[in-house]
Amino acid sequence: MLKKGVWVAMKTELVSQEKNVVKIKAEVEAERFENAVKDVVKEISQKANIKGFRKGKVPRNVIELYFGKESLYREALENLIPEVVEEIKEEYELELVAEPKIKVQGEPKEGSPVVLEIEYEVMPEVDLPDLEQIEVPMLKPVVTDEMVEKVINDLRERNAEYADLEEDRPIKEDDIVLVKAVAQVQRDEGDDSERFEFEGKEMEDTIDLSANYLDENIKKDLIGQTVGSTVTSTVTHPDDGSELAGKQITYTMEIRGLKKKVLPELDEEFLKKVGAEGKTLEEFKAQIREQLQRNLEARAKSDAINLALQQIASMAKVEVPDRMVERELHSLLHEEEARVKQAYNLTLEEYARQSGIDFEEYKNSLRKQAYRRVLNSLVLEELTKRFEIKVNPDDIKSYVARMANSYNISPEKLSAFIASDQERLYKVSYDIMTEKTLDKILEHIKVKELEKEEYERAVKELLEKLKATSAEEVPQVLSNEARGGNDDASSDSDRTDG
Repeated sequence: MLKKGVWVAMKTELVSQEKNVVKIKAEVEAERFENAVKDVVKEISQKANIKGFRKGKVPRNVIELYFGKESLYREALENLIPEVVEEIKEEYELELVAEPKIKVQGEPKEGSPVVLEIEYEVMPEVDLPDLEQIEVPMLKPVVTDEMVEKVINDLRERNAEYADLEEDRPIKEDDIVLVKAVAQVQRDEGDDSERFEFEGKEMEDTIDLSANYLDENIKKDLIGQTVGSTVTSTVTHPDDGSELAGKQITYTMEIRGLKKKVLPELDEEFLKKVGAEGKTLEEFKAQIREQLQRNLEARAKSDAINLALQQIASMAKVEVPDRMVERELHSLLHEEEARVKQAYNLTLEEYARQSGIDFEEYKNSLRKQAYRRVLNSLVLEELTKRFEIKVNPDDIKSYVARMANSYNISPEKLSAFIASDQERLYKVSYDIMTEKTLDKILEHIKVKELEKEEYERAVKELLEKLKATSAEEVPQVLSNEARGGNDDASSDSDRTDG
C-alpha cells in the first residue's frame, strides 16, 4: 500500500500502520525551518509600522524584540506544517479519509530540526468478492391494459371539472361538499388558549369525498346529510410529530353546497389537453404503453443493481473507518434536523419526544444507516477502479442533454452553468462515473428475470439473507464527535443508500 520516495530537507519514517491509520514521523531539517522563519520575518518587516524603520527594512533582531522569537517560530511552523503534510501524502501515495492529526515534538528551536508525528486516516483496502458468483432477481417488466387504463383515468381525474348539483338529495360518497367549518382542539392541562391559530375561526373548505386521504370519520358523518344541515365530526390528528399529533379535533361543519365531479370524455379535446393533439386514442394509449415499458425496465434495472450492490457490500472484506461513519452520521443528523425544523418547527429532540421515540435509539438507527452508506460508497469506489471507469466529453454532453430536457432549459445554457464552477463540474463528473459504474455491475453478475410472484419471493429470501449477514458490529453508542464535536461535518461520498 505504501510507496516511499526521497524528499529534500526532510526525513520521514513509517512509525505504524494499523487498520486504516498510518502514523509517520517527519524530521524537518533545521535549515528548512530557518528559511520558514526568515519568510515570516520578511513578511512582518514589509507590513509592520515600527518607529525609526521603513517598511521592509526592519532588522530581524528588532522584529524578534517586538514580537518575540517564540511567536515567530510558531507562525513559521504553522506555515510549514501544511507543506510537510502534503509532501508526505504524496511521498507515501496516501488517499486520505480525513484531515490528519499532527503533533509537534517539543518546542521548535533555532538551529534544531522540527520533529512532527502525523497520523493519517486513509482509505481502507476493499477486497471485493468474485462478481460472477453474485446472482440477483430482476422483475420481468410487463405492461398490462390495467396500467394503461389507470394512466388514462388519472389524467381524466386531473382534468375533471366540477359542476353544481342542483337536485335536492342526500350527499353521496363521490360528491364534492362545500362547507363552512369551525375547529376545536382537544386541550391538555396547561395548553395556551391561543396555541392553535386556526382554532375557533370560520374556514371555508371543499371536501372531495372520493379522496383517499380523507378521514373516514368525516366521510361517514357527511354521507347522507343535505345542504343546509350542520354536522359535527371528531378526528384524531395523525402521529406526524407536529404539536397536533394524537390530539382530537372536532369540526363543526355547515354544509353550503354540493358539486359533482365531471370527467372529460375521451375525445379530441381531451387528447389536446394532455398533449396528444393529432393522435387517436389508440395511438395515445400505445404511447403510454411505451413510456410505461421504459419506466418499468428502468425500475427493474435500478432495483437489480441495488440488490447486487447490497450483496457485494455484504461479502466485501473492508474495515469501515469510524471517522467516515461519524461524518456521514453528522450529515444525516443535520439533514434530519433541517427537515423537522421546516416541517414542524421543532428540534430533532422535540420531534422525537412528541412522537414517543427514544432519541438515543433514533440516533443509533441513523448511525447504522450512515455505516451502510459509507460501506456502499467504499465498495463503489473500488468497483470504479476495477472497471477502469472514465468520464469523457461525450458522457458529459449526453448528461447535460438529459438534464437540460428535465429542467426545460437549453443544453448550451446548462453546459455553461456547469463549466463556470469547478466544484459543480466535479460533481457532474462524479455522478456520471457513478452511473457508469452501477450500469457496469450488471455486466459482471448473473441476473435472473422472473415473473412478479416468483420475483417477490426471491427478493424476500435475498433480503432476509442479507439481513442475517449484515454488519451487527456497528457500535450502538455515538462517539463524542457525533454528539457535536468539531470534526468536519461534510459528508463522504453517498452514491447509494442500499
